[in-house]
Amino acid sequence: MTTEDTIRHLNELVETCKDGEFGYHTAAENARNTQLESVFSDYSKQRARFARALQTEVGRLGGKPVDSGTPTGTLFRGWINLRSTLSSGDGGAIVAACESGEEVALGAFERVMDMDITGKTKSLVERQGQQIKEAHAHILRLKAEANGAAFQKND
Repeated sequence: MTTEDTIRHLNELVETCKDGEFGYHTAAENARNTQLESVFSDYSKQRARFARALQTEVGRLGGKPVDSGTPTGTLFRGWINLRSTLSSGDGGAIVAACESGEEVALGAFERVMDMDITGKTKSLVERQGQQIKEAHAHILRLKAEANGAAFQKND
């Protein structure tokens, strides 16, 4: 894989992380449960850190880092807003939407981890990919709890 290929794939991960950052921020704003607000806010901050680290790596490799998410991410955030409005901030619906986003992020990181990258770049992507895998598992647990009606609004 060429350096240009690596830069392109890292920039795709930056976009994925930006989507996650903004998606989780939107979810936190719409959750009517303080536990969920906190979880979503923390994941939003995590994804912002991931994006910055990936942007730094792109720059180290001589590339120009992207600074935004994808059009799909914008649509996804709009979908979270619509879903939460229709469900009156129902935590279960928002968790389900976030779980879908986590699946996309995990897939993106796994694709890049399976590529021929080495050194610091591989270490960074693997470390972030592992944390996204952990976040996905956490969101799945929250989804299971939400399906058991554990998340009610606490107005």
